[in-house]
This record gives sequence, C-alpha cells and structure tokens, in this order.
Amino acid sequence: MPRISARSRRADADWPAATAAASIYALAAFFLILGAASIVVGAHDAALAQPTLSEAAASALLLVGGILLLAAAASLDRLVRRTHWKNRKRPPCHPTVLVACLVTILFGVYVLFSGLGSPAQQRYVVVAVALLIIGAATLGLVLFGREVELTLPRVGVAVALALLGTTIGAWEFWYQNQYVPAHAGGAISLKVNLSRAGREGPFDVVRATLDYEAIGGKSVAVVGSVYSLTGSKIVRCPRTATVQQVSGALKGFLLDPQRIRFMADVREQPPTVLAAGKFVADGKRLDPNVPASREFVFLAPRDRYQLLRFRAQLFAVPASVPLSHRMPPKFTTFPGDNELYGYWRVDDDSWLHDLLTGRERWLVIRYDLIDSGNKAGRRKPAQAALVSQALHVVARFPDPTWREGLPSRKATERMFDRPQTINTLELGDASEPFADAELPFGSPVESCTRK
Repeated sequence: MPRISARSRRADADWPAATAAASIYALAAFFLILGAASIVVGAHDAALAQPTLSEAAASALLLVGGILLLAAAASLDRLVRRTHWKNRKRPPCHPTVLVACLVTILFGVYVLFSGLGSPAQQRYVVVAVALLIIGAATLGLVLFGREVELTLPRVGVAVALALLGTTIGAWEFWYQNQYVPAHAGGAISLKVNLSRAGREGPFDVVRATLDYEAIGGKSVAVVGSVYSLTGSKIVRCPRTATVQQVSGALKGFLLDPQRIRFMADVREQPPTVLAAGKFVADGKRLDPNVPASREFVFLAPRDRYQLLRFRAQLFAVPASVPLSHRMPPKFTTFPGDNELYGYWRVDDDSWLHDLLTGRERWLVIRYDLIDSGNKAGRRKPAQAALVSQALHVVARFPDPTWREGLPSRKATERMFDRPQTINTLELGDASEPFADAELPFGSPVESCTRK
C-alpha cells in the first residue's frame, strides 16, 4: 500500500477550509458589488430635483439596503482574515450576514416581479439577474443559516425585518403597478360655441369660443390640441325617411357621424376646411376646477356656404408625467405618410427605473390630418392631399427601453396601429375630450341631382 506523506495529509485537511474560505469570499464580493451599486443608484435617485413618492421610498430602501450589504461584506472579510479558526473549522458568522441574505432575497423577488411586469425588451435580462440575486442569497442562507446562534431576540429581529421588507416590497410593487396607473389620470370638460358676429365687406364675421377645464380632481398636461372650421354647401334634396335611407347613416364604421346623417329635405355636400390650428399651448398644465377659455374670430365668404361647423379636440396626460421643458417636441413627417408626428422627451432620470423596467424616454404624438380610411389620400404628396374636416390628435408611449435614440418609423407607426397597451404611464387615463358646434349660414341653393 502506498504511503501518504505528512504534506499530503495536511493538504487534505486544508481542503475543506480552503473551500469554505473561497465560498465566503465569493459571497462577500457579491454583497460588496450589490451593496455599492445599491448605494450609488439610491443616492442618484434621492438627489433628483423632484422625486416622486415612489422614487423617494425606493432610494431610501436602496441606501439602507446597500449599507447593510457593505456591513455584511466587511463581516465576512473579517471572518476569513482576522478570526482564528480552531481545528480549521469555520466559526459562526455575525447575524448581519443572515439578515443581509434575507433582505437580498426580498430585493431579488422585487426585481423579478418588476421585470416580469415590464413590457420592455430587456425584461429577460432583468429576470435572469433577479434569479441570480435570489440564488446567491439563498446559497448564503444555506451556508450560514444552520450555524448562526439563534436567540429569541435575534429571531424576533430577523422576523420583523423580513416582514418589514416584504411589506415595503409589496407596497412598492403595488404602488408602481396598480396605484399609479389607476389614479394618475384626470378628466377635462371641453365646450365650444359658434356665432355670427357681424359683417366685414364681402365676408361674414364668425366668432368661436372654447371653454375647457380639468374636472377629474387631478392636474393634467396638454400634449396636443386641434380645432377646425369647415364650411358646407347644403342642397335641397327631399327624401322619405324609409328604413333603407335612415339605415345608411347608421351602418358601418362612421368616421364622421356628424356629417354622415339623414336629413329629409336637404343634403350636405363634402365640407371645405376654412381654418385649423391649435388652441392650447403644448405642455400647458391644467389644474382641477380652474376654467380657461379661448376665442377666435374668422371671416367666411358670404353666400358661399350654408352651414359652418367648428370642432375642437385635445389630448392630455397626467401632470405627473415628467415631460421635458428643456427640449421642445420634435415634429416630422414620413415619406408617403401625410400624418404629422411629434416626439416629446420624458425626463425620467431614475436609474432604478432604467435598470429594472427601462426608461419611457419619449411621448409620441400624432396629428391625423387625413381620414384614416382614405388610403388614396395617404399616398398623395403632402402638397396635393386634402386635410380631413375632422382633425384629430392622439399620443402614445413607446415600450420602455435602454436605448437613447428616437423610435424608428416602423416602431412609431406600429404603436398607433395596435391597440393601446397598459404600462406604467397609463394612457388609458389620459383625457381626450371632443366638442363641436354648428351654425346655419344661409338657405339651400339648389336641388340635388337624382340618378
């Protein structure tokens, strides 16, 4: 039988101690990296100019958790380098390490649910990192859980910390995914009036007034508004109110139900857009129960139109959305597409949001200048395409991303073609009021031609 040397026996005896020391060093490095990152992210988010309640709570938790992890890493380092191991057996660690493992598991669970609930493309990376955090902390519990001297006060403190961490994590998750979307929006009341104010040479003076007010108990920010004044010719066209005649104004997908209607004695010809523009400054904050109004004066040719119609519509998002005041919206059009697109930067500077769910960096606005069903008009050059009499503005938030650049044309058009999705900045709570008024402007001039 081969003889085993004394050096070999000492090496075999040192092997468990070396393995344990390596595991402790690995866990200490994990705590050090995660703790330093938590402190840096928490300090950055705490230093934001106007942090939200969610951001303030999350930054405080990150700072406290980061300090705890650094203390646990220092305790593990001291356990390996400065504590005497009797008979090459590791002594029990400080209870701070056990608490750090529990807190890290709770943090990993929070990161996991945040990644699963995010529509961002990087959610798979976030989920993988969360599983890694949970796995490393669980191994720490397995390594030290049985050897910590448990006393009733220590058990009570550990249970209290676990319950506190679970409660705070659950509240943070619920706040970001339930409370904020459900309570962020507000409603707006919008009214218009159209009247004849007098004459000016060959023109009639028409006055239009708009009254709008936030009434939902929440402040909102207007990201787009539009009005249009149209003139229509009315011709005499007696018809009987038969089922076939009336059903023609009801069936199908009606883009303009105000114009597509049954009238027994007259018929409206396709209207002409006489004036169009915005009536609220982009980004204007509307506080609840604070009325505002605008007034416009138009000149319409006398005896050319028999019916004037004034329409107004705006799109507002919750005022809590941090729209940039440093960078105004950038508007552009795409070749072959006669709609107008605007990109408004969102100043969400939270690093925690960036890492976990990606940053919603842009609000994309679209002014529908052509009827959505008018494919021929969409293909015409911008100089030749006629503007719709029912102008419309809408906005969407792209999916969160880690990238800085503007959404591509394909991504921009796709977000308006698909049904609106629910995300952190819930646009389902956005206000999109519409109002209109009509003014008779003359008698019908001629009879319609029947086929």
